[in-house]
Parts: sequence; structure tokens; C-alpha cells
Amino acid sequence: MEYTIILLRHGQSEWNRDDLFCGWVDIPLSDKGKQQARDSARLIAESGLDPKCVFTSKLTRSCQTANIILEQLHREYLDVYRSWTLNERHYGTLQGRSKSDVLQELGKDRYMFIRRAFKGCPPLINPESQYAAIEDSRYEGVPHESLPLGESLEMVTERLLPYFESTIEGVLKEQKTVLIATHGSIMRALVKHLYGISEYDISEINIPNGIPMVIRLDESFKVIGDYTYLDPEVARVEAEKVARQGFKNHS
Repeated sequence: MEYTIILLRHGQSEWNRDDLFCGWVDIPLSDKGKQQARDSARLIAESGLDPKCVFTSKLTRSCQTANIILEQLHREYLDVYRSWTLNERHYGTLQGRSKSDVLQELGKDRYMFIRRAFKGCPPLINPESQYAAIEDSRYEGVPHESLPLGESLEMVTERLLPYFESTIEGVLKEQKTVLIATHGSIMRALVKHLYGISEYDISEINIPNGIPMVIRLDESFKVIGDYTYLDPEVARVEAEKVARQGFKNHS
């Protein structure tokens, strides 16, 4: 028995386009992001993959991406599971700020530690801030102490894995192929977990917007081979752009 996860970072958001830290702030897709979602649907169809259900976060850019793909695949009827545990990493006081400004303020080493290191955590945001983004009806029923005010990738992993192991794995066993339309940090956390990537090496992995990644698992939920992108060359180019975010105006 073989299982397939189609893992996808949402299409470009308006704040991705403007090079701002987004995190939990609910920013929609840009026009380019919507086209990336349509392109993702085409790649999925051309690959012969047939997702039987979809998982998204509670953030609009994730939901929009999934909705566009389902429409393009003529699969609007598929079950969609939405969970806050699939939300992007919370970037604390950095949310809403220009990445280049933060780089200038913190310096390269501190900036890269917060952005890419497994234990790198931004300063926690005041919950009263307009950019805290936790006082929202979509999080009704979630214990207030569970909602983050800033997270490292390690903390993201700690909130993600219980949901992955209790819910996503169970659905995957039944449906065989699922699509997870989520965020870059969630993908990095899940890839690190499934492939046993070290804390050092995960800092070198950058996830592009809008290029489906395919992970295959055996009956014991162990990975089969390496993960692959459905458009490897575009994924490589776009991942390099992610790695350089904030450095555009930095000398």
C-alpha cells in the first residue's frame, strides 16, 4: 500500500509580493498568486494525481489556493478540512514589517537566525496589537493559551504534529491521496519530521509559492524516496528568491 501527500505552499499573497512578514495576518492572494494556484491545478492534473480530499489552514490565502485548485480540477465537491494548526508560523512583532527593514535593524546573522533557524523565535507581539491576529472568530473554541504571539519553527512543529498524526494520517489511510494547501513553515516542519532532516539542514530548505510537492509514504508511513516538485526547475528558481528575501536593498 502506498499513500501520497500533495503538499503545496499557497500562491503568492499581496504581502509576499511586497516582501512583508505575513505570518497570521490574513492577507489574500495577489493576481500572480491566483495564477499560481491555477498552474498548480494544471500540474496536478497532468501528473495523474487525484486527491480525494483537501486540508487547509484557517488563513484566506491557503483557502483561496485550495478553492481555485478544486474549481480547476472540477472537484469542488471534495471534503475540505480546515485547521488553525496548519496556519503559517506566527512572526510576532515582525508581522506587517518589511523584511529589508528588519534585516537592516537586526543585522544579517540575527535576521537569518529568526527567519531560518529551527529554534529562532521572533520577539513576541502584544496581544492587543492590530497585527497579533489572534482575536478572530475563526479561532473560536481554541484555548487562548494555545494561540501563539510568536513562534520558532520548533514551536510550529509542536502544534502541527499532533494534528498530522491524529487527523491527517487517519484521513490519508482512507483516501490514499490528499492535498494539503498550507504555508512555507508548515511544509518545512513536515518535511523535517518525515525525512529526519537535522536542525542545521532545515535552515537551508526554502519553499516556493505555488509549486506542488509530492511525498510518497509506504504502509508504515515511512517516506519512499525523496520528495519531488511537479515543476522542479521553477521550484528551484523560486526557492532561490525565497532565500534572498529581505536582501534586495541590503548592501
